Amino acid sequence: MTRKTGYLASISLIPTLPPLIFRFQFNPDLLSEKKSYRYKEANGFGSWKFDQTGAATGFVGTLTGLSNDLNEIGSLIIATKPLEAEGGDQRTFSIDFSLDASVPGPLDGDDHYGGSIEPDLAVLRAFMVPTVDVVDVIKMIGGDFPCLNKPPPCNLFYGGLSVTCVMTDLNIKVTAFQEDGNALRADVSVTLKEQSFSLTPIVEFFTRTINIAKSYNRKGIGSDFLATTPIINLFS
Repeated sequence: MTRKTGYLASISLIPTLPPLIFRFQFNPDLLSEKKSYRYKEANGFGSWKFDQTGAATGFVGTLTGLSNDLNEIGSLIIATKPLEAEGGDQRTFSIDFSLDASVPGPLDGDDHYGGSIEPDLAVLRAFMVPTVDVVDVIKMIGGDFPCLNKPPPCNLFYGGLSVTCVMTDLNIKVTAFQEDGNALRADVSVTLKEQSFSLTPIVEFFTRTINIAKSYNRKGIGSDFLATTPIINLFS
């Protein structure tokens, strides 16, 4: 199997200048993903009445109303208000990795930038400073100078991940120096937050749905459904 690696890149339909492509020299030491979703308490507990069932029409409507009424009883029994979904927070990715000018990576050939990690560090630092894109350059030619306050997006490509992000934190720890004072080895930590104003959520919706469908193709899936379906699982 051909070895694949990962990237942090800033290449889009409206590219920033200059285009940024950081290729991981080695596999990361750590890649963590965190997603949070906020909930708030409902205004009330509900009622003991089967009011939603009585007001429903059709089989599906009646089934939904009955389910809601039964769930409301659960909140009343323990005197705890139910939770209502409010909104999600951006996914956060934390990546720890190393760079070493003295050892070529698996895809580097005979050496890594001629024995240097300075180009790597320059690309990483560029994700944390404001930049211009092609549209801004066209405006500048017309005499309209943009306000430089937006760093470039940082697209993460690793394994099954393909996410449009922004880099919120960059920590470079140089652990060894060359004779000229340039970095020989460095440990790097980056924090990325998902940018929802992008095509990523649309693409991931389809890939996630396909992979969920693949999860059903396993031995004993019928027993799994019986064991996890409310009420039915009491008799399985």
